[in-house]
Amino acid sequence: MKLTANKITNKQLVFMIIQAQIGVGILSLPHDVALIAKQDAWISTIIAGVFSQAIIFVIWGLCRRFPDLSLYQILPKLLGRVFGKILILSYSLYFMVTGSLVLARYSDIIDKWILPLTPNWITMLLMLLTCIYIVSEGLTSIARFYVLVSPILIVLVALISYAMKDANLLYLFPIGEHSISTILKGSKEAAFSMLGFELFLFIHPFVQSSGKEKLVAITTANMFVTIFYTFMVIASLIFFEPNMDIALTPEPLLYMIKAYSFQVLERTDLFFLSLWLVIVATSIANWLLLSSMGLASLVRKKHYARFLPFVAGIYLVLALIPDQGKDFERFNQILGPSHYIFIVIIPVLLFILSFILTKKEVVNKA
Repeated sequence: MKLTANKITNKQLVFMIIQAQIGVGILSLPHDVALIAKQDAWISTIIAGVFSQAIIFVIWGLCRRFPDLSLYQILPKLLGRVFGKILILSYSLYFMVTGSLVLARYSDIIDKWILPLTPNWITMLLMLLTCIYIVSEGLTSIARFYVLVSPILIVLVALISYAMKDANLLYLFPIGEHSISTILKGSKEAAFSMLGFELFLFIHPFVQSSGKEKLVAITTANMFVTIFYTFMVIASLIFFEPNMDIALTPEPLLYMIKAYSFQVLERTDLFFLSLWLVIVATSIANWLLLSSMGLASLVRKKHYARFLPFVAGIYLVLALIPDQGKDFERFNQILGPSHYIFIVIIPVLLFILSFILTKKEVVNKA
């Protein structure tokens, strides 16, 4: 399958991976990790970044053996047509369910903080229409948009940094009080929020650079995301008492900046959310892109754009199912093993299988 006007630069790849990894989880990550690891949550976040990097090495190794093929093209070559198509369909469904959960969580936060009287399906539909427009323009346009909106992350950091003037560094102590197993459990929560680097499996043939340059790019993106998330977690830990207050605060970053106002900006929490919406849109757009690319590969179509409305409709239906916190928790428990299967286990097995079947020599090198 080919995308139209699809070539992107190595620098654009960095921003695409960053936008893929930073999504709706930015608001709940400090709360989710601190519930388990308490004041050691920042250590868990760093470990999650290291774990992500280990997976990135494997993914890059697999892509290097097939420099001209996306994962949707690699699967039939390694596993045969039947099993390959089954896995392509499985990946498409996985991205649909994951993207739908992100869409549902986005709508839930909008409902709680901004538009409590607006039906959720309206906010979801508006978001999906925006994402369809972004994705339908092709990979190059997507990359340019992600580069354009990336400075928003700097603004978010600036807002959080201002709120830290009233923080208490003593909340971070004692460091390393919890067991290694507890810290690792916390890192599992953080790792789920860092997913998104798997986008590389599907877009690497369209990046105009060498294999090593691509590795540097995706590693740079992962390091930035790890530092970014660690900063957000530390900011939350030193603002809220880790053993008590943060457990009662599902979106600690919003509560942090809500207490502050400026002469020209009274509701900083709403300003923060307006910027966060753009970050969420890029995240959902990625899932939409990958789902549509999967369906297009499945039926051997060159263009994925015609599948976008159909896939977006599925997103909307699935996202309307959960409507409470307990439902999100249940969906997360179901999706947890799926993340390991599709992001870790399958790429690792494919990487090993490519050596066993010596498939490298049949690939046209870039």
